[in-house]
Amino acid sequence: MPKPDFLIIGAQKCGTSSLFHYLGQHPDLILPSLKEIQFFSLEYSMGWNWYKNQFPQKPFFKRKLTGEASPYYLFHPLVPARVTKHLPKVKLIVMLRNPVDRAYSHFWHEKKYRTEPLDSFEEAIAKEHERISEEEQKLINKKITQSQPYRSFSYLGRGMYFKQISEWLRFFPITQMHFIKSEKFFESPGTEMAGLYRFLGIRQIIPDNLTPQNTNAYPALEAEIRERVAINFLGDGKKLAGLLGDQFVWDNRSQSK
Repeated sequence: MPKPDFLIIGAQKCGTSSLFHYLGQHPDLILPSLKEIQFFSLEYSMGWNWYKNQFPQKPFFKRKLTGEASPYYLFHPLVPARVTKHLPKVKLIVMLRNPVDRAYSHFWHEKKYRTEPLDSFEEAIAKEHERISEEEQKLINKKITQSQPYRSFSYLGRGMYFKQISEWLRFFPITQMHFIKSEKFFESPGTEMAGLYRFLGIRQIIPDNLTPQNTNAYPALEAEIRERVAINFLGDGKKLAGLLGDQFVWDNRSQSK
């Protein structure tokens, strides 16, 4: 029974649907039909055999790699330990987008699916701590197995990339991780795919269909709100740049200044 060679672990709203779609076109890969299996986050009680059964079976699998994409993995506090228990050598793929844009896209995603009752992005940001902090502790202490508020209302939390990556680095060496800046991926998907192919050790065959997947239209974010929200990420962002380099720095200052 095959098991995944790689996991796209996040972050949410950073292009993981497009990446999974592009990888699905590569002849050296054979992927499950379902993108987000969510075993290590939401379906862990289903057991390891259930998880392995989500992947293509051996007769169709010779000399091919497989993997899955569940962007909740990066943020869920229990997932790194679970992954290292079952897949200590797995390759981890992380997509990182401007955290303000990621949070804003996340907000409109929740509005689309009617899980966010608040009307404004700023109000949702202001209430995030009271809505998810207790839920996070319950997850960590295993008092609950799932939390819809923690998953849905973590607009700032999911953009604290250094904090999340640091937790993964407690269990995996950074050499097992490949980081993609979403803005570069959106602008030049072929170039970013080539780098990922080298990481996975597969042939340089760029997919024919590079159409973005799972895109949504929503109002533009006002410059003043962008700057106010960006302040929340300054400390984490500096640490992230120290870890991954200045290419993972985003400028959220108003262009008129």
